[in-house]
Amino acid sequence: GKVKGGPNQKAVAAADKKAAAQAVKDAAAQAQLERQEAAEWAKGANNRAASKAESAAQKADEAARKRREKAALLAEEEANLGAGGKAKKTPTLSKSKGKKKDDLSLLEDALVSGAEKKMKAKKQAEREKAEKLKAQQANKKEEEKPMDPLLANTEDMIRGTADDLVGRAANKALDEDNAASGIDGALGALNISVGGANAAVPSAKALYKAFEERMMPEVKQDYPGLKLSQYKDKIFQMWKKSPENPANQPKV
Repeated sequence: GKVKGGPNQKAVAAADKKAAAQAVKDAAAQAQLERQEAAEWAKGANNRAASKAESAAQKADEAARKRREKAALLAEEEANLGAGGKAKKTPTLSKSKGKKKDDLSLLEDALVSGAEKKMKAKKQAEREKAEKLKAQQANKKEEEKPMDPLLANTEDMIRGTADDLVGRAANKALDEDNAASGIDGALGALNISVGGANAAVPSAKALYKAFEERMMPEVKQDYPGLKLSQYKDKIFQMWKKSPENPANQPKV
């Protein structure tokens, strides 16, 4: 007969089967988890590899850009300095980080300095040319000017004038004669227009001479440094407006 209290074989078998199924299920879940982790790691590795490749590409681009800049600067320097026959020695590029200025900036400085020198030389040449032209135009104008009346009697000065006056004295005498003759002519015309009779001429002249003698010290004080003819001209202008002038007096 059956022994009471013993284990139920069917229950034991069912429990074992369930545990085995659970173990298989756990193993499958674990494997899936490991696969996911492996995929994540692979993805991370790919990202790092891509980042590394991108960094390398950037470095390559930078190096290529620097090579292009160097080539352009060298070409520019040859164009600027080659025409003069003797090109400056180009400093070689180096990757020394300790230098305050790298060789590229030194090369740029050399090019800028060369260009500035050429520009300064060009400006200097243009300025000299402009000054020369200005001087030529000034000389031409001077030649075209009418001769100064004070120099007009040079021939007389060389030969000696009728009064044996030479140099400054001759110039002064001529200037005063011209001024006097001009004023006398104006006085003559004034008398004709005022009185109409020849007898009036000495009277008008006498009036003017008295006026001139009286006004001369005042005019000399007001306008120091003028020539005698200029003083006489100023006095004559004053005479034209003066109430002492017969022309300004009401006709009888």
